[in-house]
Amino acid sequence: MIDINGAMTPAALVAKFSEAGIIISERTLRERARQLGAYRLVGKTMFFMPEDIELILEAAKPQPKGQATAAVSSNWTDADSQALRKRLTTKTRPCRD
Repeated sequence: MIDINGAMTPAALVAKFSEAGIIISERTLRERARQLGAYRLVGKTMFFMPEDIELILEAAKPQPKGQATAAVSSNWTDADSQALRKRLTTKTRPCRD
């Protein structure tokens, strides 16, 4: 059987954060939890288990600057840049008769 002693509602977690001096709105917490999929839902009631709270806090860590840009890869080549430059610098106007 699952132990629900550590379960917390968003309002209770916001209050606990507030006690620690961390100000966050319940709406923001709910949105972030939905983005991460770190919540439980029974009917219309959202609540968090300890592992959900850990995931939310872990996701709040900032990414080191080098890793954020290194993760993005591009298929853009020098040939693409050359073609774009040529297209943008060619001066053609539509003919008017």
